[in-house]
Amino acid sequence: MYKTTWMIRDNDNDLTKLTYYHFGKNPQFPSWYMENNQVYEVEMLGNFKLLHTPKLFFKCLTHFWKIS
Repeated sequence: MYKTTWMIRDNDNDLTKLTYYHFGKNPQFPSWYMENNQVYEVEMLGNFKLLHTPKLFFKCLTHFWKIS
């Protein structure tokens, strides 16, 4: 179980921080985030291994995400 955090800058120079919970060691980025005809600059801030708790397991199972 892992939590990957991304910093995303779009055409308008708006910054978005996206946190994504998932299984598997490789960093994952949700493909649904991208829109057509947009340019994004995406930087991974971290890929952290999580403790095994029921709450975090459910977040990874449902590919929970948080945008801030």
